[in-house]
Amino acid sequence: MSQLYTESSREIMNNLKYLIEELKMAESCSLFRSKQETLFEKLCQQELIKEIVQMYQHQSKEFELKEISIYDNGVVIESLYIELSKCYHEIKFTKTNNCDGLYVIILQNNQGKDFIISNNEQQMKRIQVFMKRFCINKNFFGKYQLLQKNCLPISQAIKNKSEEHFTQVYEKKLLKDLKEFQIFHNSITIMHALKIKPCSPKLFEDNYKYYILGEKMKLQSLETLLLNGFDFREIPFVSIIYMILQNLKKYQQRNIYHGNINLSSVFINIENETLEIVILFPRYVENSNYTIENDLYNLGILIYQITFYTLTNRIKQYVDLDLINRIHNQMADQNYQHNQYQFLYRVSQLDLIKQLLSPNITLKRAIKHQWFITIQQNIKQQQTHKQLNPIYLPTIVEINDSLIISSSLNDGRIANLNHQQFQQEQDLEEYQPIQCQTINTIRMIPSKTKHDEAIQCLIKSKTVPNQQMKRASLPEIIKQTTVK
Repeated sequence: MSQLYTESSREIMNNLKYLIEELKMAESCSLFRSKQETLFEKLCQQELIKEIVQMYQHQSKEFELKEISIYDNGVVIESLYIELSKCYHEIKFTKTNNCDGLYVIILQNNQGKDFIISNNEQQMKRIQVFMKRFCINKNFFGKYQLLQKNCLPISQAIKNKSEEHFTQVYEKKLLKDLKEFQIFHNSITIMHALKIKPCSPKLFEDNYKYYILGEKMKLQSLETLLLNGFDFREIPFVSIIYMILQNLKKYQQRNIYHGNINLSSVFINIENETLEIVILFPRYVENSNYTIENDLYNLGILIYQITFYTLTNRIKQYVDLDLINRIHNQMADQNYQHNQYQFLYRVSQLDLIKQLLSPNITLKRAIKHQWFITIQQNIKQQQTHKQLNPIYLPTIVEINDSLIISSSLNDGRIANLNHQQFQQEQDLEEYQPIQCQTINTIRMIPSKTKHDEAIQCLIKSKTVPNQQMKRASLPEIIKQTTVK
């Protein structure tokens, strides 16, 4: 690093001595800490910018030329980092006797301060962009206003009324516990690392609340939809569960967990024309015994609560395993007819619930469960029976990085939309499990052809004969022994 020194940099350092006293640098502590075995190390792999700047060193009480790297929600020097969502930033401009001027970025909170210094205006502007994006910002209501509260609040920029965001609001008084405060910042780090758009989310505060701004959405939780009479038809119901599993896959790949899978943390974007889910409020804690298997268990509870909801405005809070087994055995009789549970469609649905509630389920097995395969096969069989030519219909395990039915949310029901055209030469037998590209928002490819007929067929066919169907390109799925 000594080779990087220039005469001008030495001159700058000689003229910075007064800043130590002026900014009371010697009285502060550094915010840098080791990133080893932290959530930041697990998630933040993509470097955004790298710069060489002057840094005040608290131990030596001197300035040194350092190479800093900025990642999502962090500034890194070698093996140390600062979590930016816990910091305020301030920029000062000062002139010394023998130089044109210096820019000083101060990162601070109640634990300490760190100082980034340069005489290069363009360099400071590059760094400042990320400080504004990741650090705590003030004056939320000076820049935004909240538009509605019937679901997650929508915020709108006052100066630019066309710019809207969905906004999560947190009461500061609920974050006084150190564990809750760390979970709050962990959720911000997760949102940054697995974001959809480059500039979201953004953190604001006032005296009593924190505000996290995300991309524009109008979100309602599954709990709200369920209690307000939303019609969970089988295909979108299956798709929602499959999307949640793909979200959990992204967590597992980073060796973390969500920790808060329930009806009130899974949201539907009611403004989007296609079915789109967002999973909010992760409660990740470092060095916890909680695992992705606990998330799968909670997903089993979520499916149970929707499956056995009886339109009484009361969601079951406890799982009745005897009820699952009893209905499971009754549905084995092909003459069985049930009218009590509107959102119970087939035996494999109950089998998935039972497996998710068992201690031996894995995410890989859950993603390949027979319920998803059955829906895909039923649509495919209906398509073949009706000789749907020349349209190629995407289904739940046939499209890479996508899901099946595109649906709009109108009057609490899901309606079919226009399809995307596909080439005739695509082979219907070639398909593979979905590999989602995002964690919080997953869109489904639009398709309308014969979905009404397919859905009617699925409603009439509550069970599927226990026989093995041809799936030449899915040898791993064929090996499964789940109940259809």
